[in-house]
Amino acid sequence: MNALQWLCPTVQAARPENWWQVVTIAVAWLILYATCRGSNEKTESYNPAIWLKQNAELPLLAALMLILAAGFSFTDISVPVFRVAATLFSLWTVIGLLTSLIKDRFWAESTSLALFLLTASVVLTVDDQVVDFLETITLPIPAGDQPLSLWKMITVAASLAIALWIGIGLSRFIEQRVETVDRINASSRALIGKVIRVFFVAIALVVGLTSVGVNLSALTFFGGAFGLGLGFGLQKIVSNLISGFILLSDHSIKPGDVIELEGTYGWINGLRARYVSVITRDGTEHLIPNEDLITQRVINWSYSHDRIRIKVDIGVAYGEDPHRVIEICEAAARKQKRVIQDPPPRCQLREFGDSSVNLQLRFWIRDPYEGLANVQSDVLLEIWDRFKEEGIEIPFPQRDLHIKSDERPLSSRPEGTGD
Repeated sequence: MNALQWLCPTVQAARPENWWQVVTIAVAWLILYATCRGSNEKTESYNPAIWLKQNAELPLLAALMLILAAGFSFTDISVPVFRVAATLFSLWTVIGLLTSLIKDRFWAESTSLALFLLTASVVLTVDDQVVDFLETITLPIPAGDQPLSLWKMITVAASLAIALWIGIGLSRFIEQRVETVDRINASSRALIGKVIRVFFVAIALVVGLTSVGVNLSALTFFGGAFGLGLGFGLQKIVSNLISGFILLSDHSIKPGDVIELEGTYGWINGLRARYVSVITRDGTEHLIPNEDLITQRVINWSYSHDRIRIKVDIGVAYGEDPHRVIEICEAAARKQKRVIQDPPPRCQLREFGDSSVNLQLRFWIRDPYEGLANVQSDVLLEIWDRFKEEGIEIPFPQRDLHIKSDERPLSSRPEGTGD
């Protein structure tokens, strides 16, 4: 007798009492999931402690199923579903803990899923009657010449998982190789990465479905329904996806560019399928839909080059020498490390205002991603210090009030104005 055969006793589809075990497992899973589920936050590190914290319900379910299976073994009630569930949850726990030793979360979770599906299929096929039971549960979806059964769904899911795992792994490997090619600019690398991922995922889906005999022509109906959904409910999502490819193909923006859109100023951290990640100077990360970058006016401070010109307005009193003021302002700008010397800073007299002589200082910087306001502040502070040293007055709005007293004698004033 097979060593695992005691775990998979005869399951008869004609006996409805087996279904209460399925309901019991589902209720227990929901309760334990709600009470014991740990944080789902994705962390860079990955180890058995983190896995156990995020999947605490699995070992508890395995223990509960073992207890129930052992308890009912002393009665005349057959509980084959509990025994199979105990085996599967135990395998899931052991495989999850072992694969969590892999530092990379993606490879750890992918390996865990592939191994679990493989071992689960072995356990379920130990007894042919288990397979027969799963084959009796069918869905009205044709898969070749036969309706789609629960067993077929399990094999399809396993095949798809393995195919997707291989496809995504290959696409990541190729993307990493493309990232190291210096001859390709950042936007082209991102575009190539997206195309490679879509290609391998599509191939994995086709291979996974055809490997288990699913008739792809039978999915034509679902393709039509999906197309209708795209035309109505998903048009924004599709628009963002297409806009993302347009942005990458025309090289209008790329990772590292400094852009401004509707008051949001920052540098592009990454280009995704649906949105662009923009990080501002205060550390806030904005996820801007790709469509907005196509349909709205975008200022790209580093589109053709990384140099931008900054303007600073200055006003001095009418009694000051504007020639000397211009020299001081230009020297203050040249003193800053971020201000480039070619072209040099230039200060020009702009107008004679109501209370001041107005000038404008213009200078160039080469690193807009480091911020604009901070370099403006540094230049203005240097000008302030130099004006204080030179005794140059910076005017401010003021009003003179002149009071005229009535010097006429009291007798000549109109009646009623005196005390």
